[in-house]
Amino acid sequence: MNCISINVSGIGEDYKVEWVRRLKTQHRAFFVGMQETQLVNVNDIDVAGCWGSIDFSYSAIQSQGRSGGLVSIWDNRIFKVSEIIKSRYLLETIGRWEGIQGDTILVNEYGPHSSIEKRKLWDELLEIKRNKGGTWVVFGDFNTVRRSDERYNSHFCPQSAFHFNSFIREAGLNDIRMGGLRYTFCCPTDIKLSKLDRFLVCNNFLNVFPSVSVTALPRDVSDHSPIVLKTVAPDFGKPPFRFFNSWMQKEGFDNVFVRAWLNFKGYGTPDYYLMAKLKFLKNELKKWRANEYPKETVELKRIKQQVHDIDCLAERRQLSELEMNDRRSGIHKLIEMEKLSTLDLKQKSRIK
Repeated sequence: MNCISINVSGIGEDYKVEWVRRLKTQHRAFFVGMQETQLVNVNDIDVAGCWGSIDFSYSAIQSQGRSGGLVSIWDNRIFKVSEIIKSRYLLETIGRWEGIQGDTILVNEYGPHSSIEKRKLWDELLEIKRNKGGTWVVFGDFNTVRRSDERYNSHFCPQSAFHFNSFIREAGLNDIRMGGLRYTFCCPTDIKLSKLDRFLVCNNFLNVFPSVSVTALPRDVSDHSPIVLKTVAPDFGKPPFRFFNSWMQKEGFDNVFVRAWLNFKGYGTPDYYLMAKLKFLKNELKKWRANEYPKETVELKRIKQQVHDIDCLAERRQLSELEMNDRRSGIHKLIEMEKLSTLDLKQKSRIK
């Protein structure tokens, strides 16, 4: 039972959709909860693109202008949903999860900023939990922290923390210790760090999955870390070779193309000559991609690692202006590379 919670900070862009789909596939998630979709019309959300296959169902709550918005997507072969409860800040799916006795309740939450609204939300959740027995998993962006050390260079509100901790205790939930990044939110303008995202599970969940783990992944293209609750291991596969239109935007493509086209030596009838020339061009492009792809992969990993290292550094001390500029530059490059990757996947889908 692998679940991913992602504050996507807007899901209107294709590269964000591809990012969610890739995380879902990489971590073999059977349930994906997104917060802050920032789309008033839920029909504008490319849910199928986020999931990547046809075996899914979903539910959504529209945003209030550019604020909020929730989407929950699940594998309908494993999770048979019987009831959905919605409010502005909660999207609750109730049903039978394969391998778990009784009802399983997964609550996708986006916490309000107001302290008063937060208390109302905790009360609402407690009331629902009292009336709905089963295995509970509450997750999302709670917009509050439990302790002062869960904020860095950011204001800590003891009152909000007190009420949040009281809710967790009264609801009988467990805050699973999180690996990966220490803080899940990073304000991009002045590097304010907070642990706003988490998974809370009931005792029965821990009895069923005693080796469960939660990890805060690199932020990449959002200001929040995706967090993954994992009970099974991921799998990976090697993609096949294809020509993608995005290659034409990469440095070196024009030189390889022109050189191969001009340097070809052949003979025969015009149609045979053209066929041989195109085959030669294809082989030269394959050699170019075989040489460039590892470099691009290394560069992508380097940029991700650089941003990740700066995020980790920001958890220990104030960043310099140069380090903040490097982080902004790295995120910009990641977004550009993600956009090209999304174009490739769209083309691959059309080919299939």
